[in-house]
Amino acid sequence: LSWGPPPTLPPRHPHRAARDARYYLLFVACTPPAGVARYVLGMLAGQRHELDDMLLGSLADRMSGAEFREVIEYIQPSAWPSRLQWALTCVIEMGDTCEMLRHVLDVLAAFGEGLLAQLLKALLTDPLLATTAKLLAQAEPRTLLRQRLPKAEGSAASRALWLVYHREACRAGAPYTREELRRDAHLTAKAPLSRPEVLLLGVDAPSYKLLIEEAPQHAVCAFAYRLLEAEPAFAAKLSQAQLLSVVELTASGLRDDAHWETCRRVVPAVEPAIALRLSIDLFKASRELPDLQLLKHAYHRVDCFTRKQVWLPAELGALWTSHRDALQREVVEGALPHATTLGGMFSAHVPRLDSASEAAEGGAKQEGRL
Repeated sequence: LSWGPPPTLPPRHPHRAARDARYYLLFVACTPPAGVARYVLGMLAGQRHELDDMLLGSLADRMSGAEFREVIEYIQPSAWPSRLQWALTCVIEMGDTCEMLRHVLDVLAAFGEGLLAQLLKALLTDPLLATTAKLLAQAEPRTLLRQRLPKAEGSAASRALWLVYHREACRAGAPYTREELRRDAHLTAKAPLSRPEVLLLGVDAPSYKLLIEEAPQHAVCAFAYRLLEAEPAFAAKLSQAQLLSVVELTASGLRDDAHWETCRRVVPAVEPAIALRLSIDLFKASRELPDLQLLKHAYHRVDCFTRKQVWLPAELGALWTSHRDALQREVVEGALPHATTLGGMFSAHVPRLDSASEAAEGGAKQEGRL
């Protein structure tokens, strides 16, 4: 017997999908909002229609928290990266933000720590970051996210996730403390912050100061000048080595006149020896009268031993040669006792060479007369 070819289903009409979408949107428009989610959940339970963009778009403001939980349970693990933006938008806009976020995190946790960590990282990076920032600005959702982040101990990926979390929380108005950073990112003597991590964490003045304290070898070069621009008095909290390592305040950095004003504000705020070093480099770069006055005051403030160690003709080079008299008079002699200056050495109360000669000649004549 020959049964012939097996029967086949009729071909799907090419416009059927568009027609179905129109019918569904018409249904949504004619149905009370509270009934839409129940209808969609019934379709999904009967596996009559996949959970696609059309269904999700109709549910955003038409479901309760419990219905939201049921809907996201139908999202497959592979689909979550593309559905996360929709879920976050619902979390923020549907009312009970903390409870809605808990629903999302509970469903993600059901797929295992790997996917949870992957999607938590997606929450903290573009393009979802702008949405997540609204969550981090609220204390309860921020705490909930902290509780779900994996521990950083022994895991570079988890440590990176914690660092991003602290950066974004700081940007949202919740600065981290040094203790929190050390604990959450598992910072140890053998695993300190690296330069890329420091650059990642620095977002504002409080974080700059914390990082300079925690990782000065990287943070001083990266953030100190930004702090000094806004707060010159912060220079007093830096060591001499740290301050002189700020590139913008070195001799090469001061070739750029954009750095002069900050340097002028820093010089009065630091110890005399550091102020003298900075003012020498600043005057060499600018050759302006206000900076000569800074050099003069710095030179006068240092102790006698420091002045002996600073040989200005060598420090200033050609500038000393061309302005020697003014520099000698204004800077050097102003710091010396009057009797040791040229003027003091030949003042009225000190015997002059010609007076001594006249006195000697007068004595010889007197002896001759005797």
